[in-house]
Amino acid sequence: IAYTSLTFGWFSLSQGDYVAARARYEKSLAVMIELDDRWFIAACLEGLAITAAQTSTEESFASALWAARLWGVAEALREAISVPLRSFERAINEWGIAKVRSQLGEEAFATAWAEGRTMTPAEVSLLSPDSAAQERAVETVGASRADTPSKLTQPASTVTSLPNSAAGLTGREVEVLRLLAMGLTNAQIAERLVISLLTVKAHVRSIYSKLDIASRSAATRYAIEHKLV
Repeated sequence: IAYTSLTFGWFSLSQGDYVAARARYEKSLAVMIELDDRWFIAACLEGLAITAAQTSTEESFASALWAARLWGVAEALREAISVPLRSFERAINEWGIAKVRSQLGEEAFATAWAEGRTMTPAEVSLLSPDSAAQERAVETVGASRADTPSKLTQPASTVTSLPNSAAGLTGREVEVLRLLAMGLTNAQIAERLVISLLTVKAHVRSIYSKLDIASRSAATRYAIEHKLV
């Protein structure tokens, strides 16, 4: 069934049905992880990366970040088993990679890709842009790396000092910026930090003003480039 889902994932992708393609890749990936079939795990991750790239926009920056991390994990897997991409796979992956690299910028893209190479397939799958996965990612990935916590997996509420690269932002604004860069909506940030939605919006306006930016994607790019996530 998992192999069939993977095949239909490619079919849905070729037909432009990215919602169906993602569902099929996710279904196949869950089984492949259980089977520890690294070749097909890599193929599922690449398929998910392509669907994320296809649906990413300037305002859905989190999808592009997730895609870069997915490709990073897949690349590490393929290197481990010495199985390169086939020609038809390489063509569509290169198209998606070019789109995501252009959207994120070279530095942010390279950072996300490198982060992916250090993750397991299960970890990166939890970082999908939907809110439930974001919550699980912070808890699950953070717990699995308790000995070497990273900025990506630490809850924003643990921030106690302001990084030099974020001079001008208050500690609370850094918390908001980090969660925003992880793809959380204003409502989700309010719930996470136990503050009102109006307060979150005020913090976002202040962040935009201090950083001289005008969009969530620009804020996310700033957070990545200044190692706030």
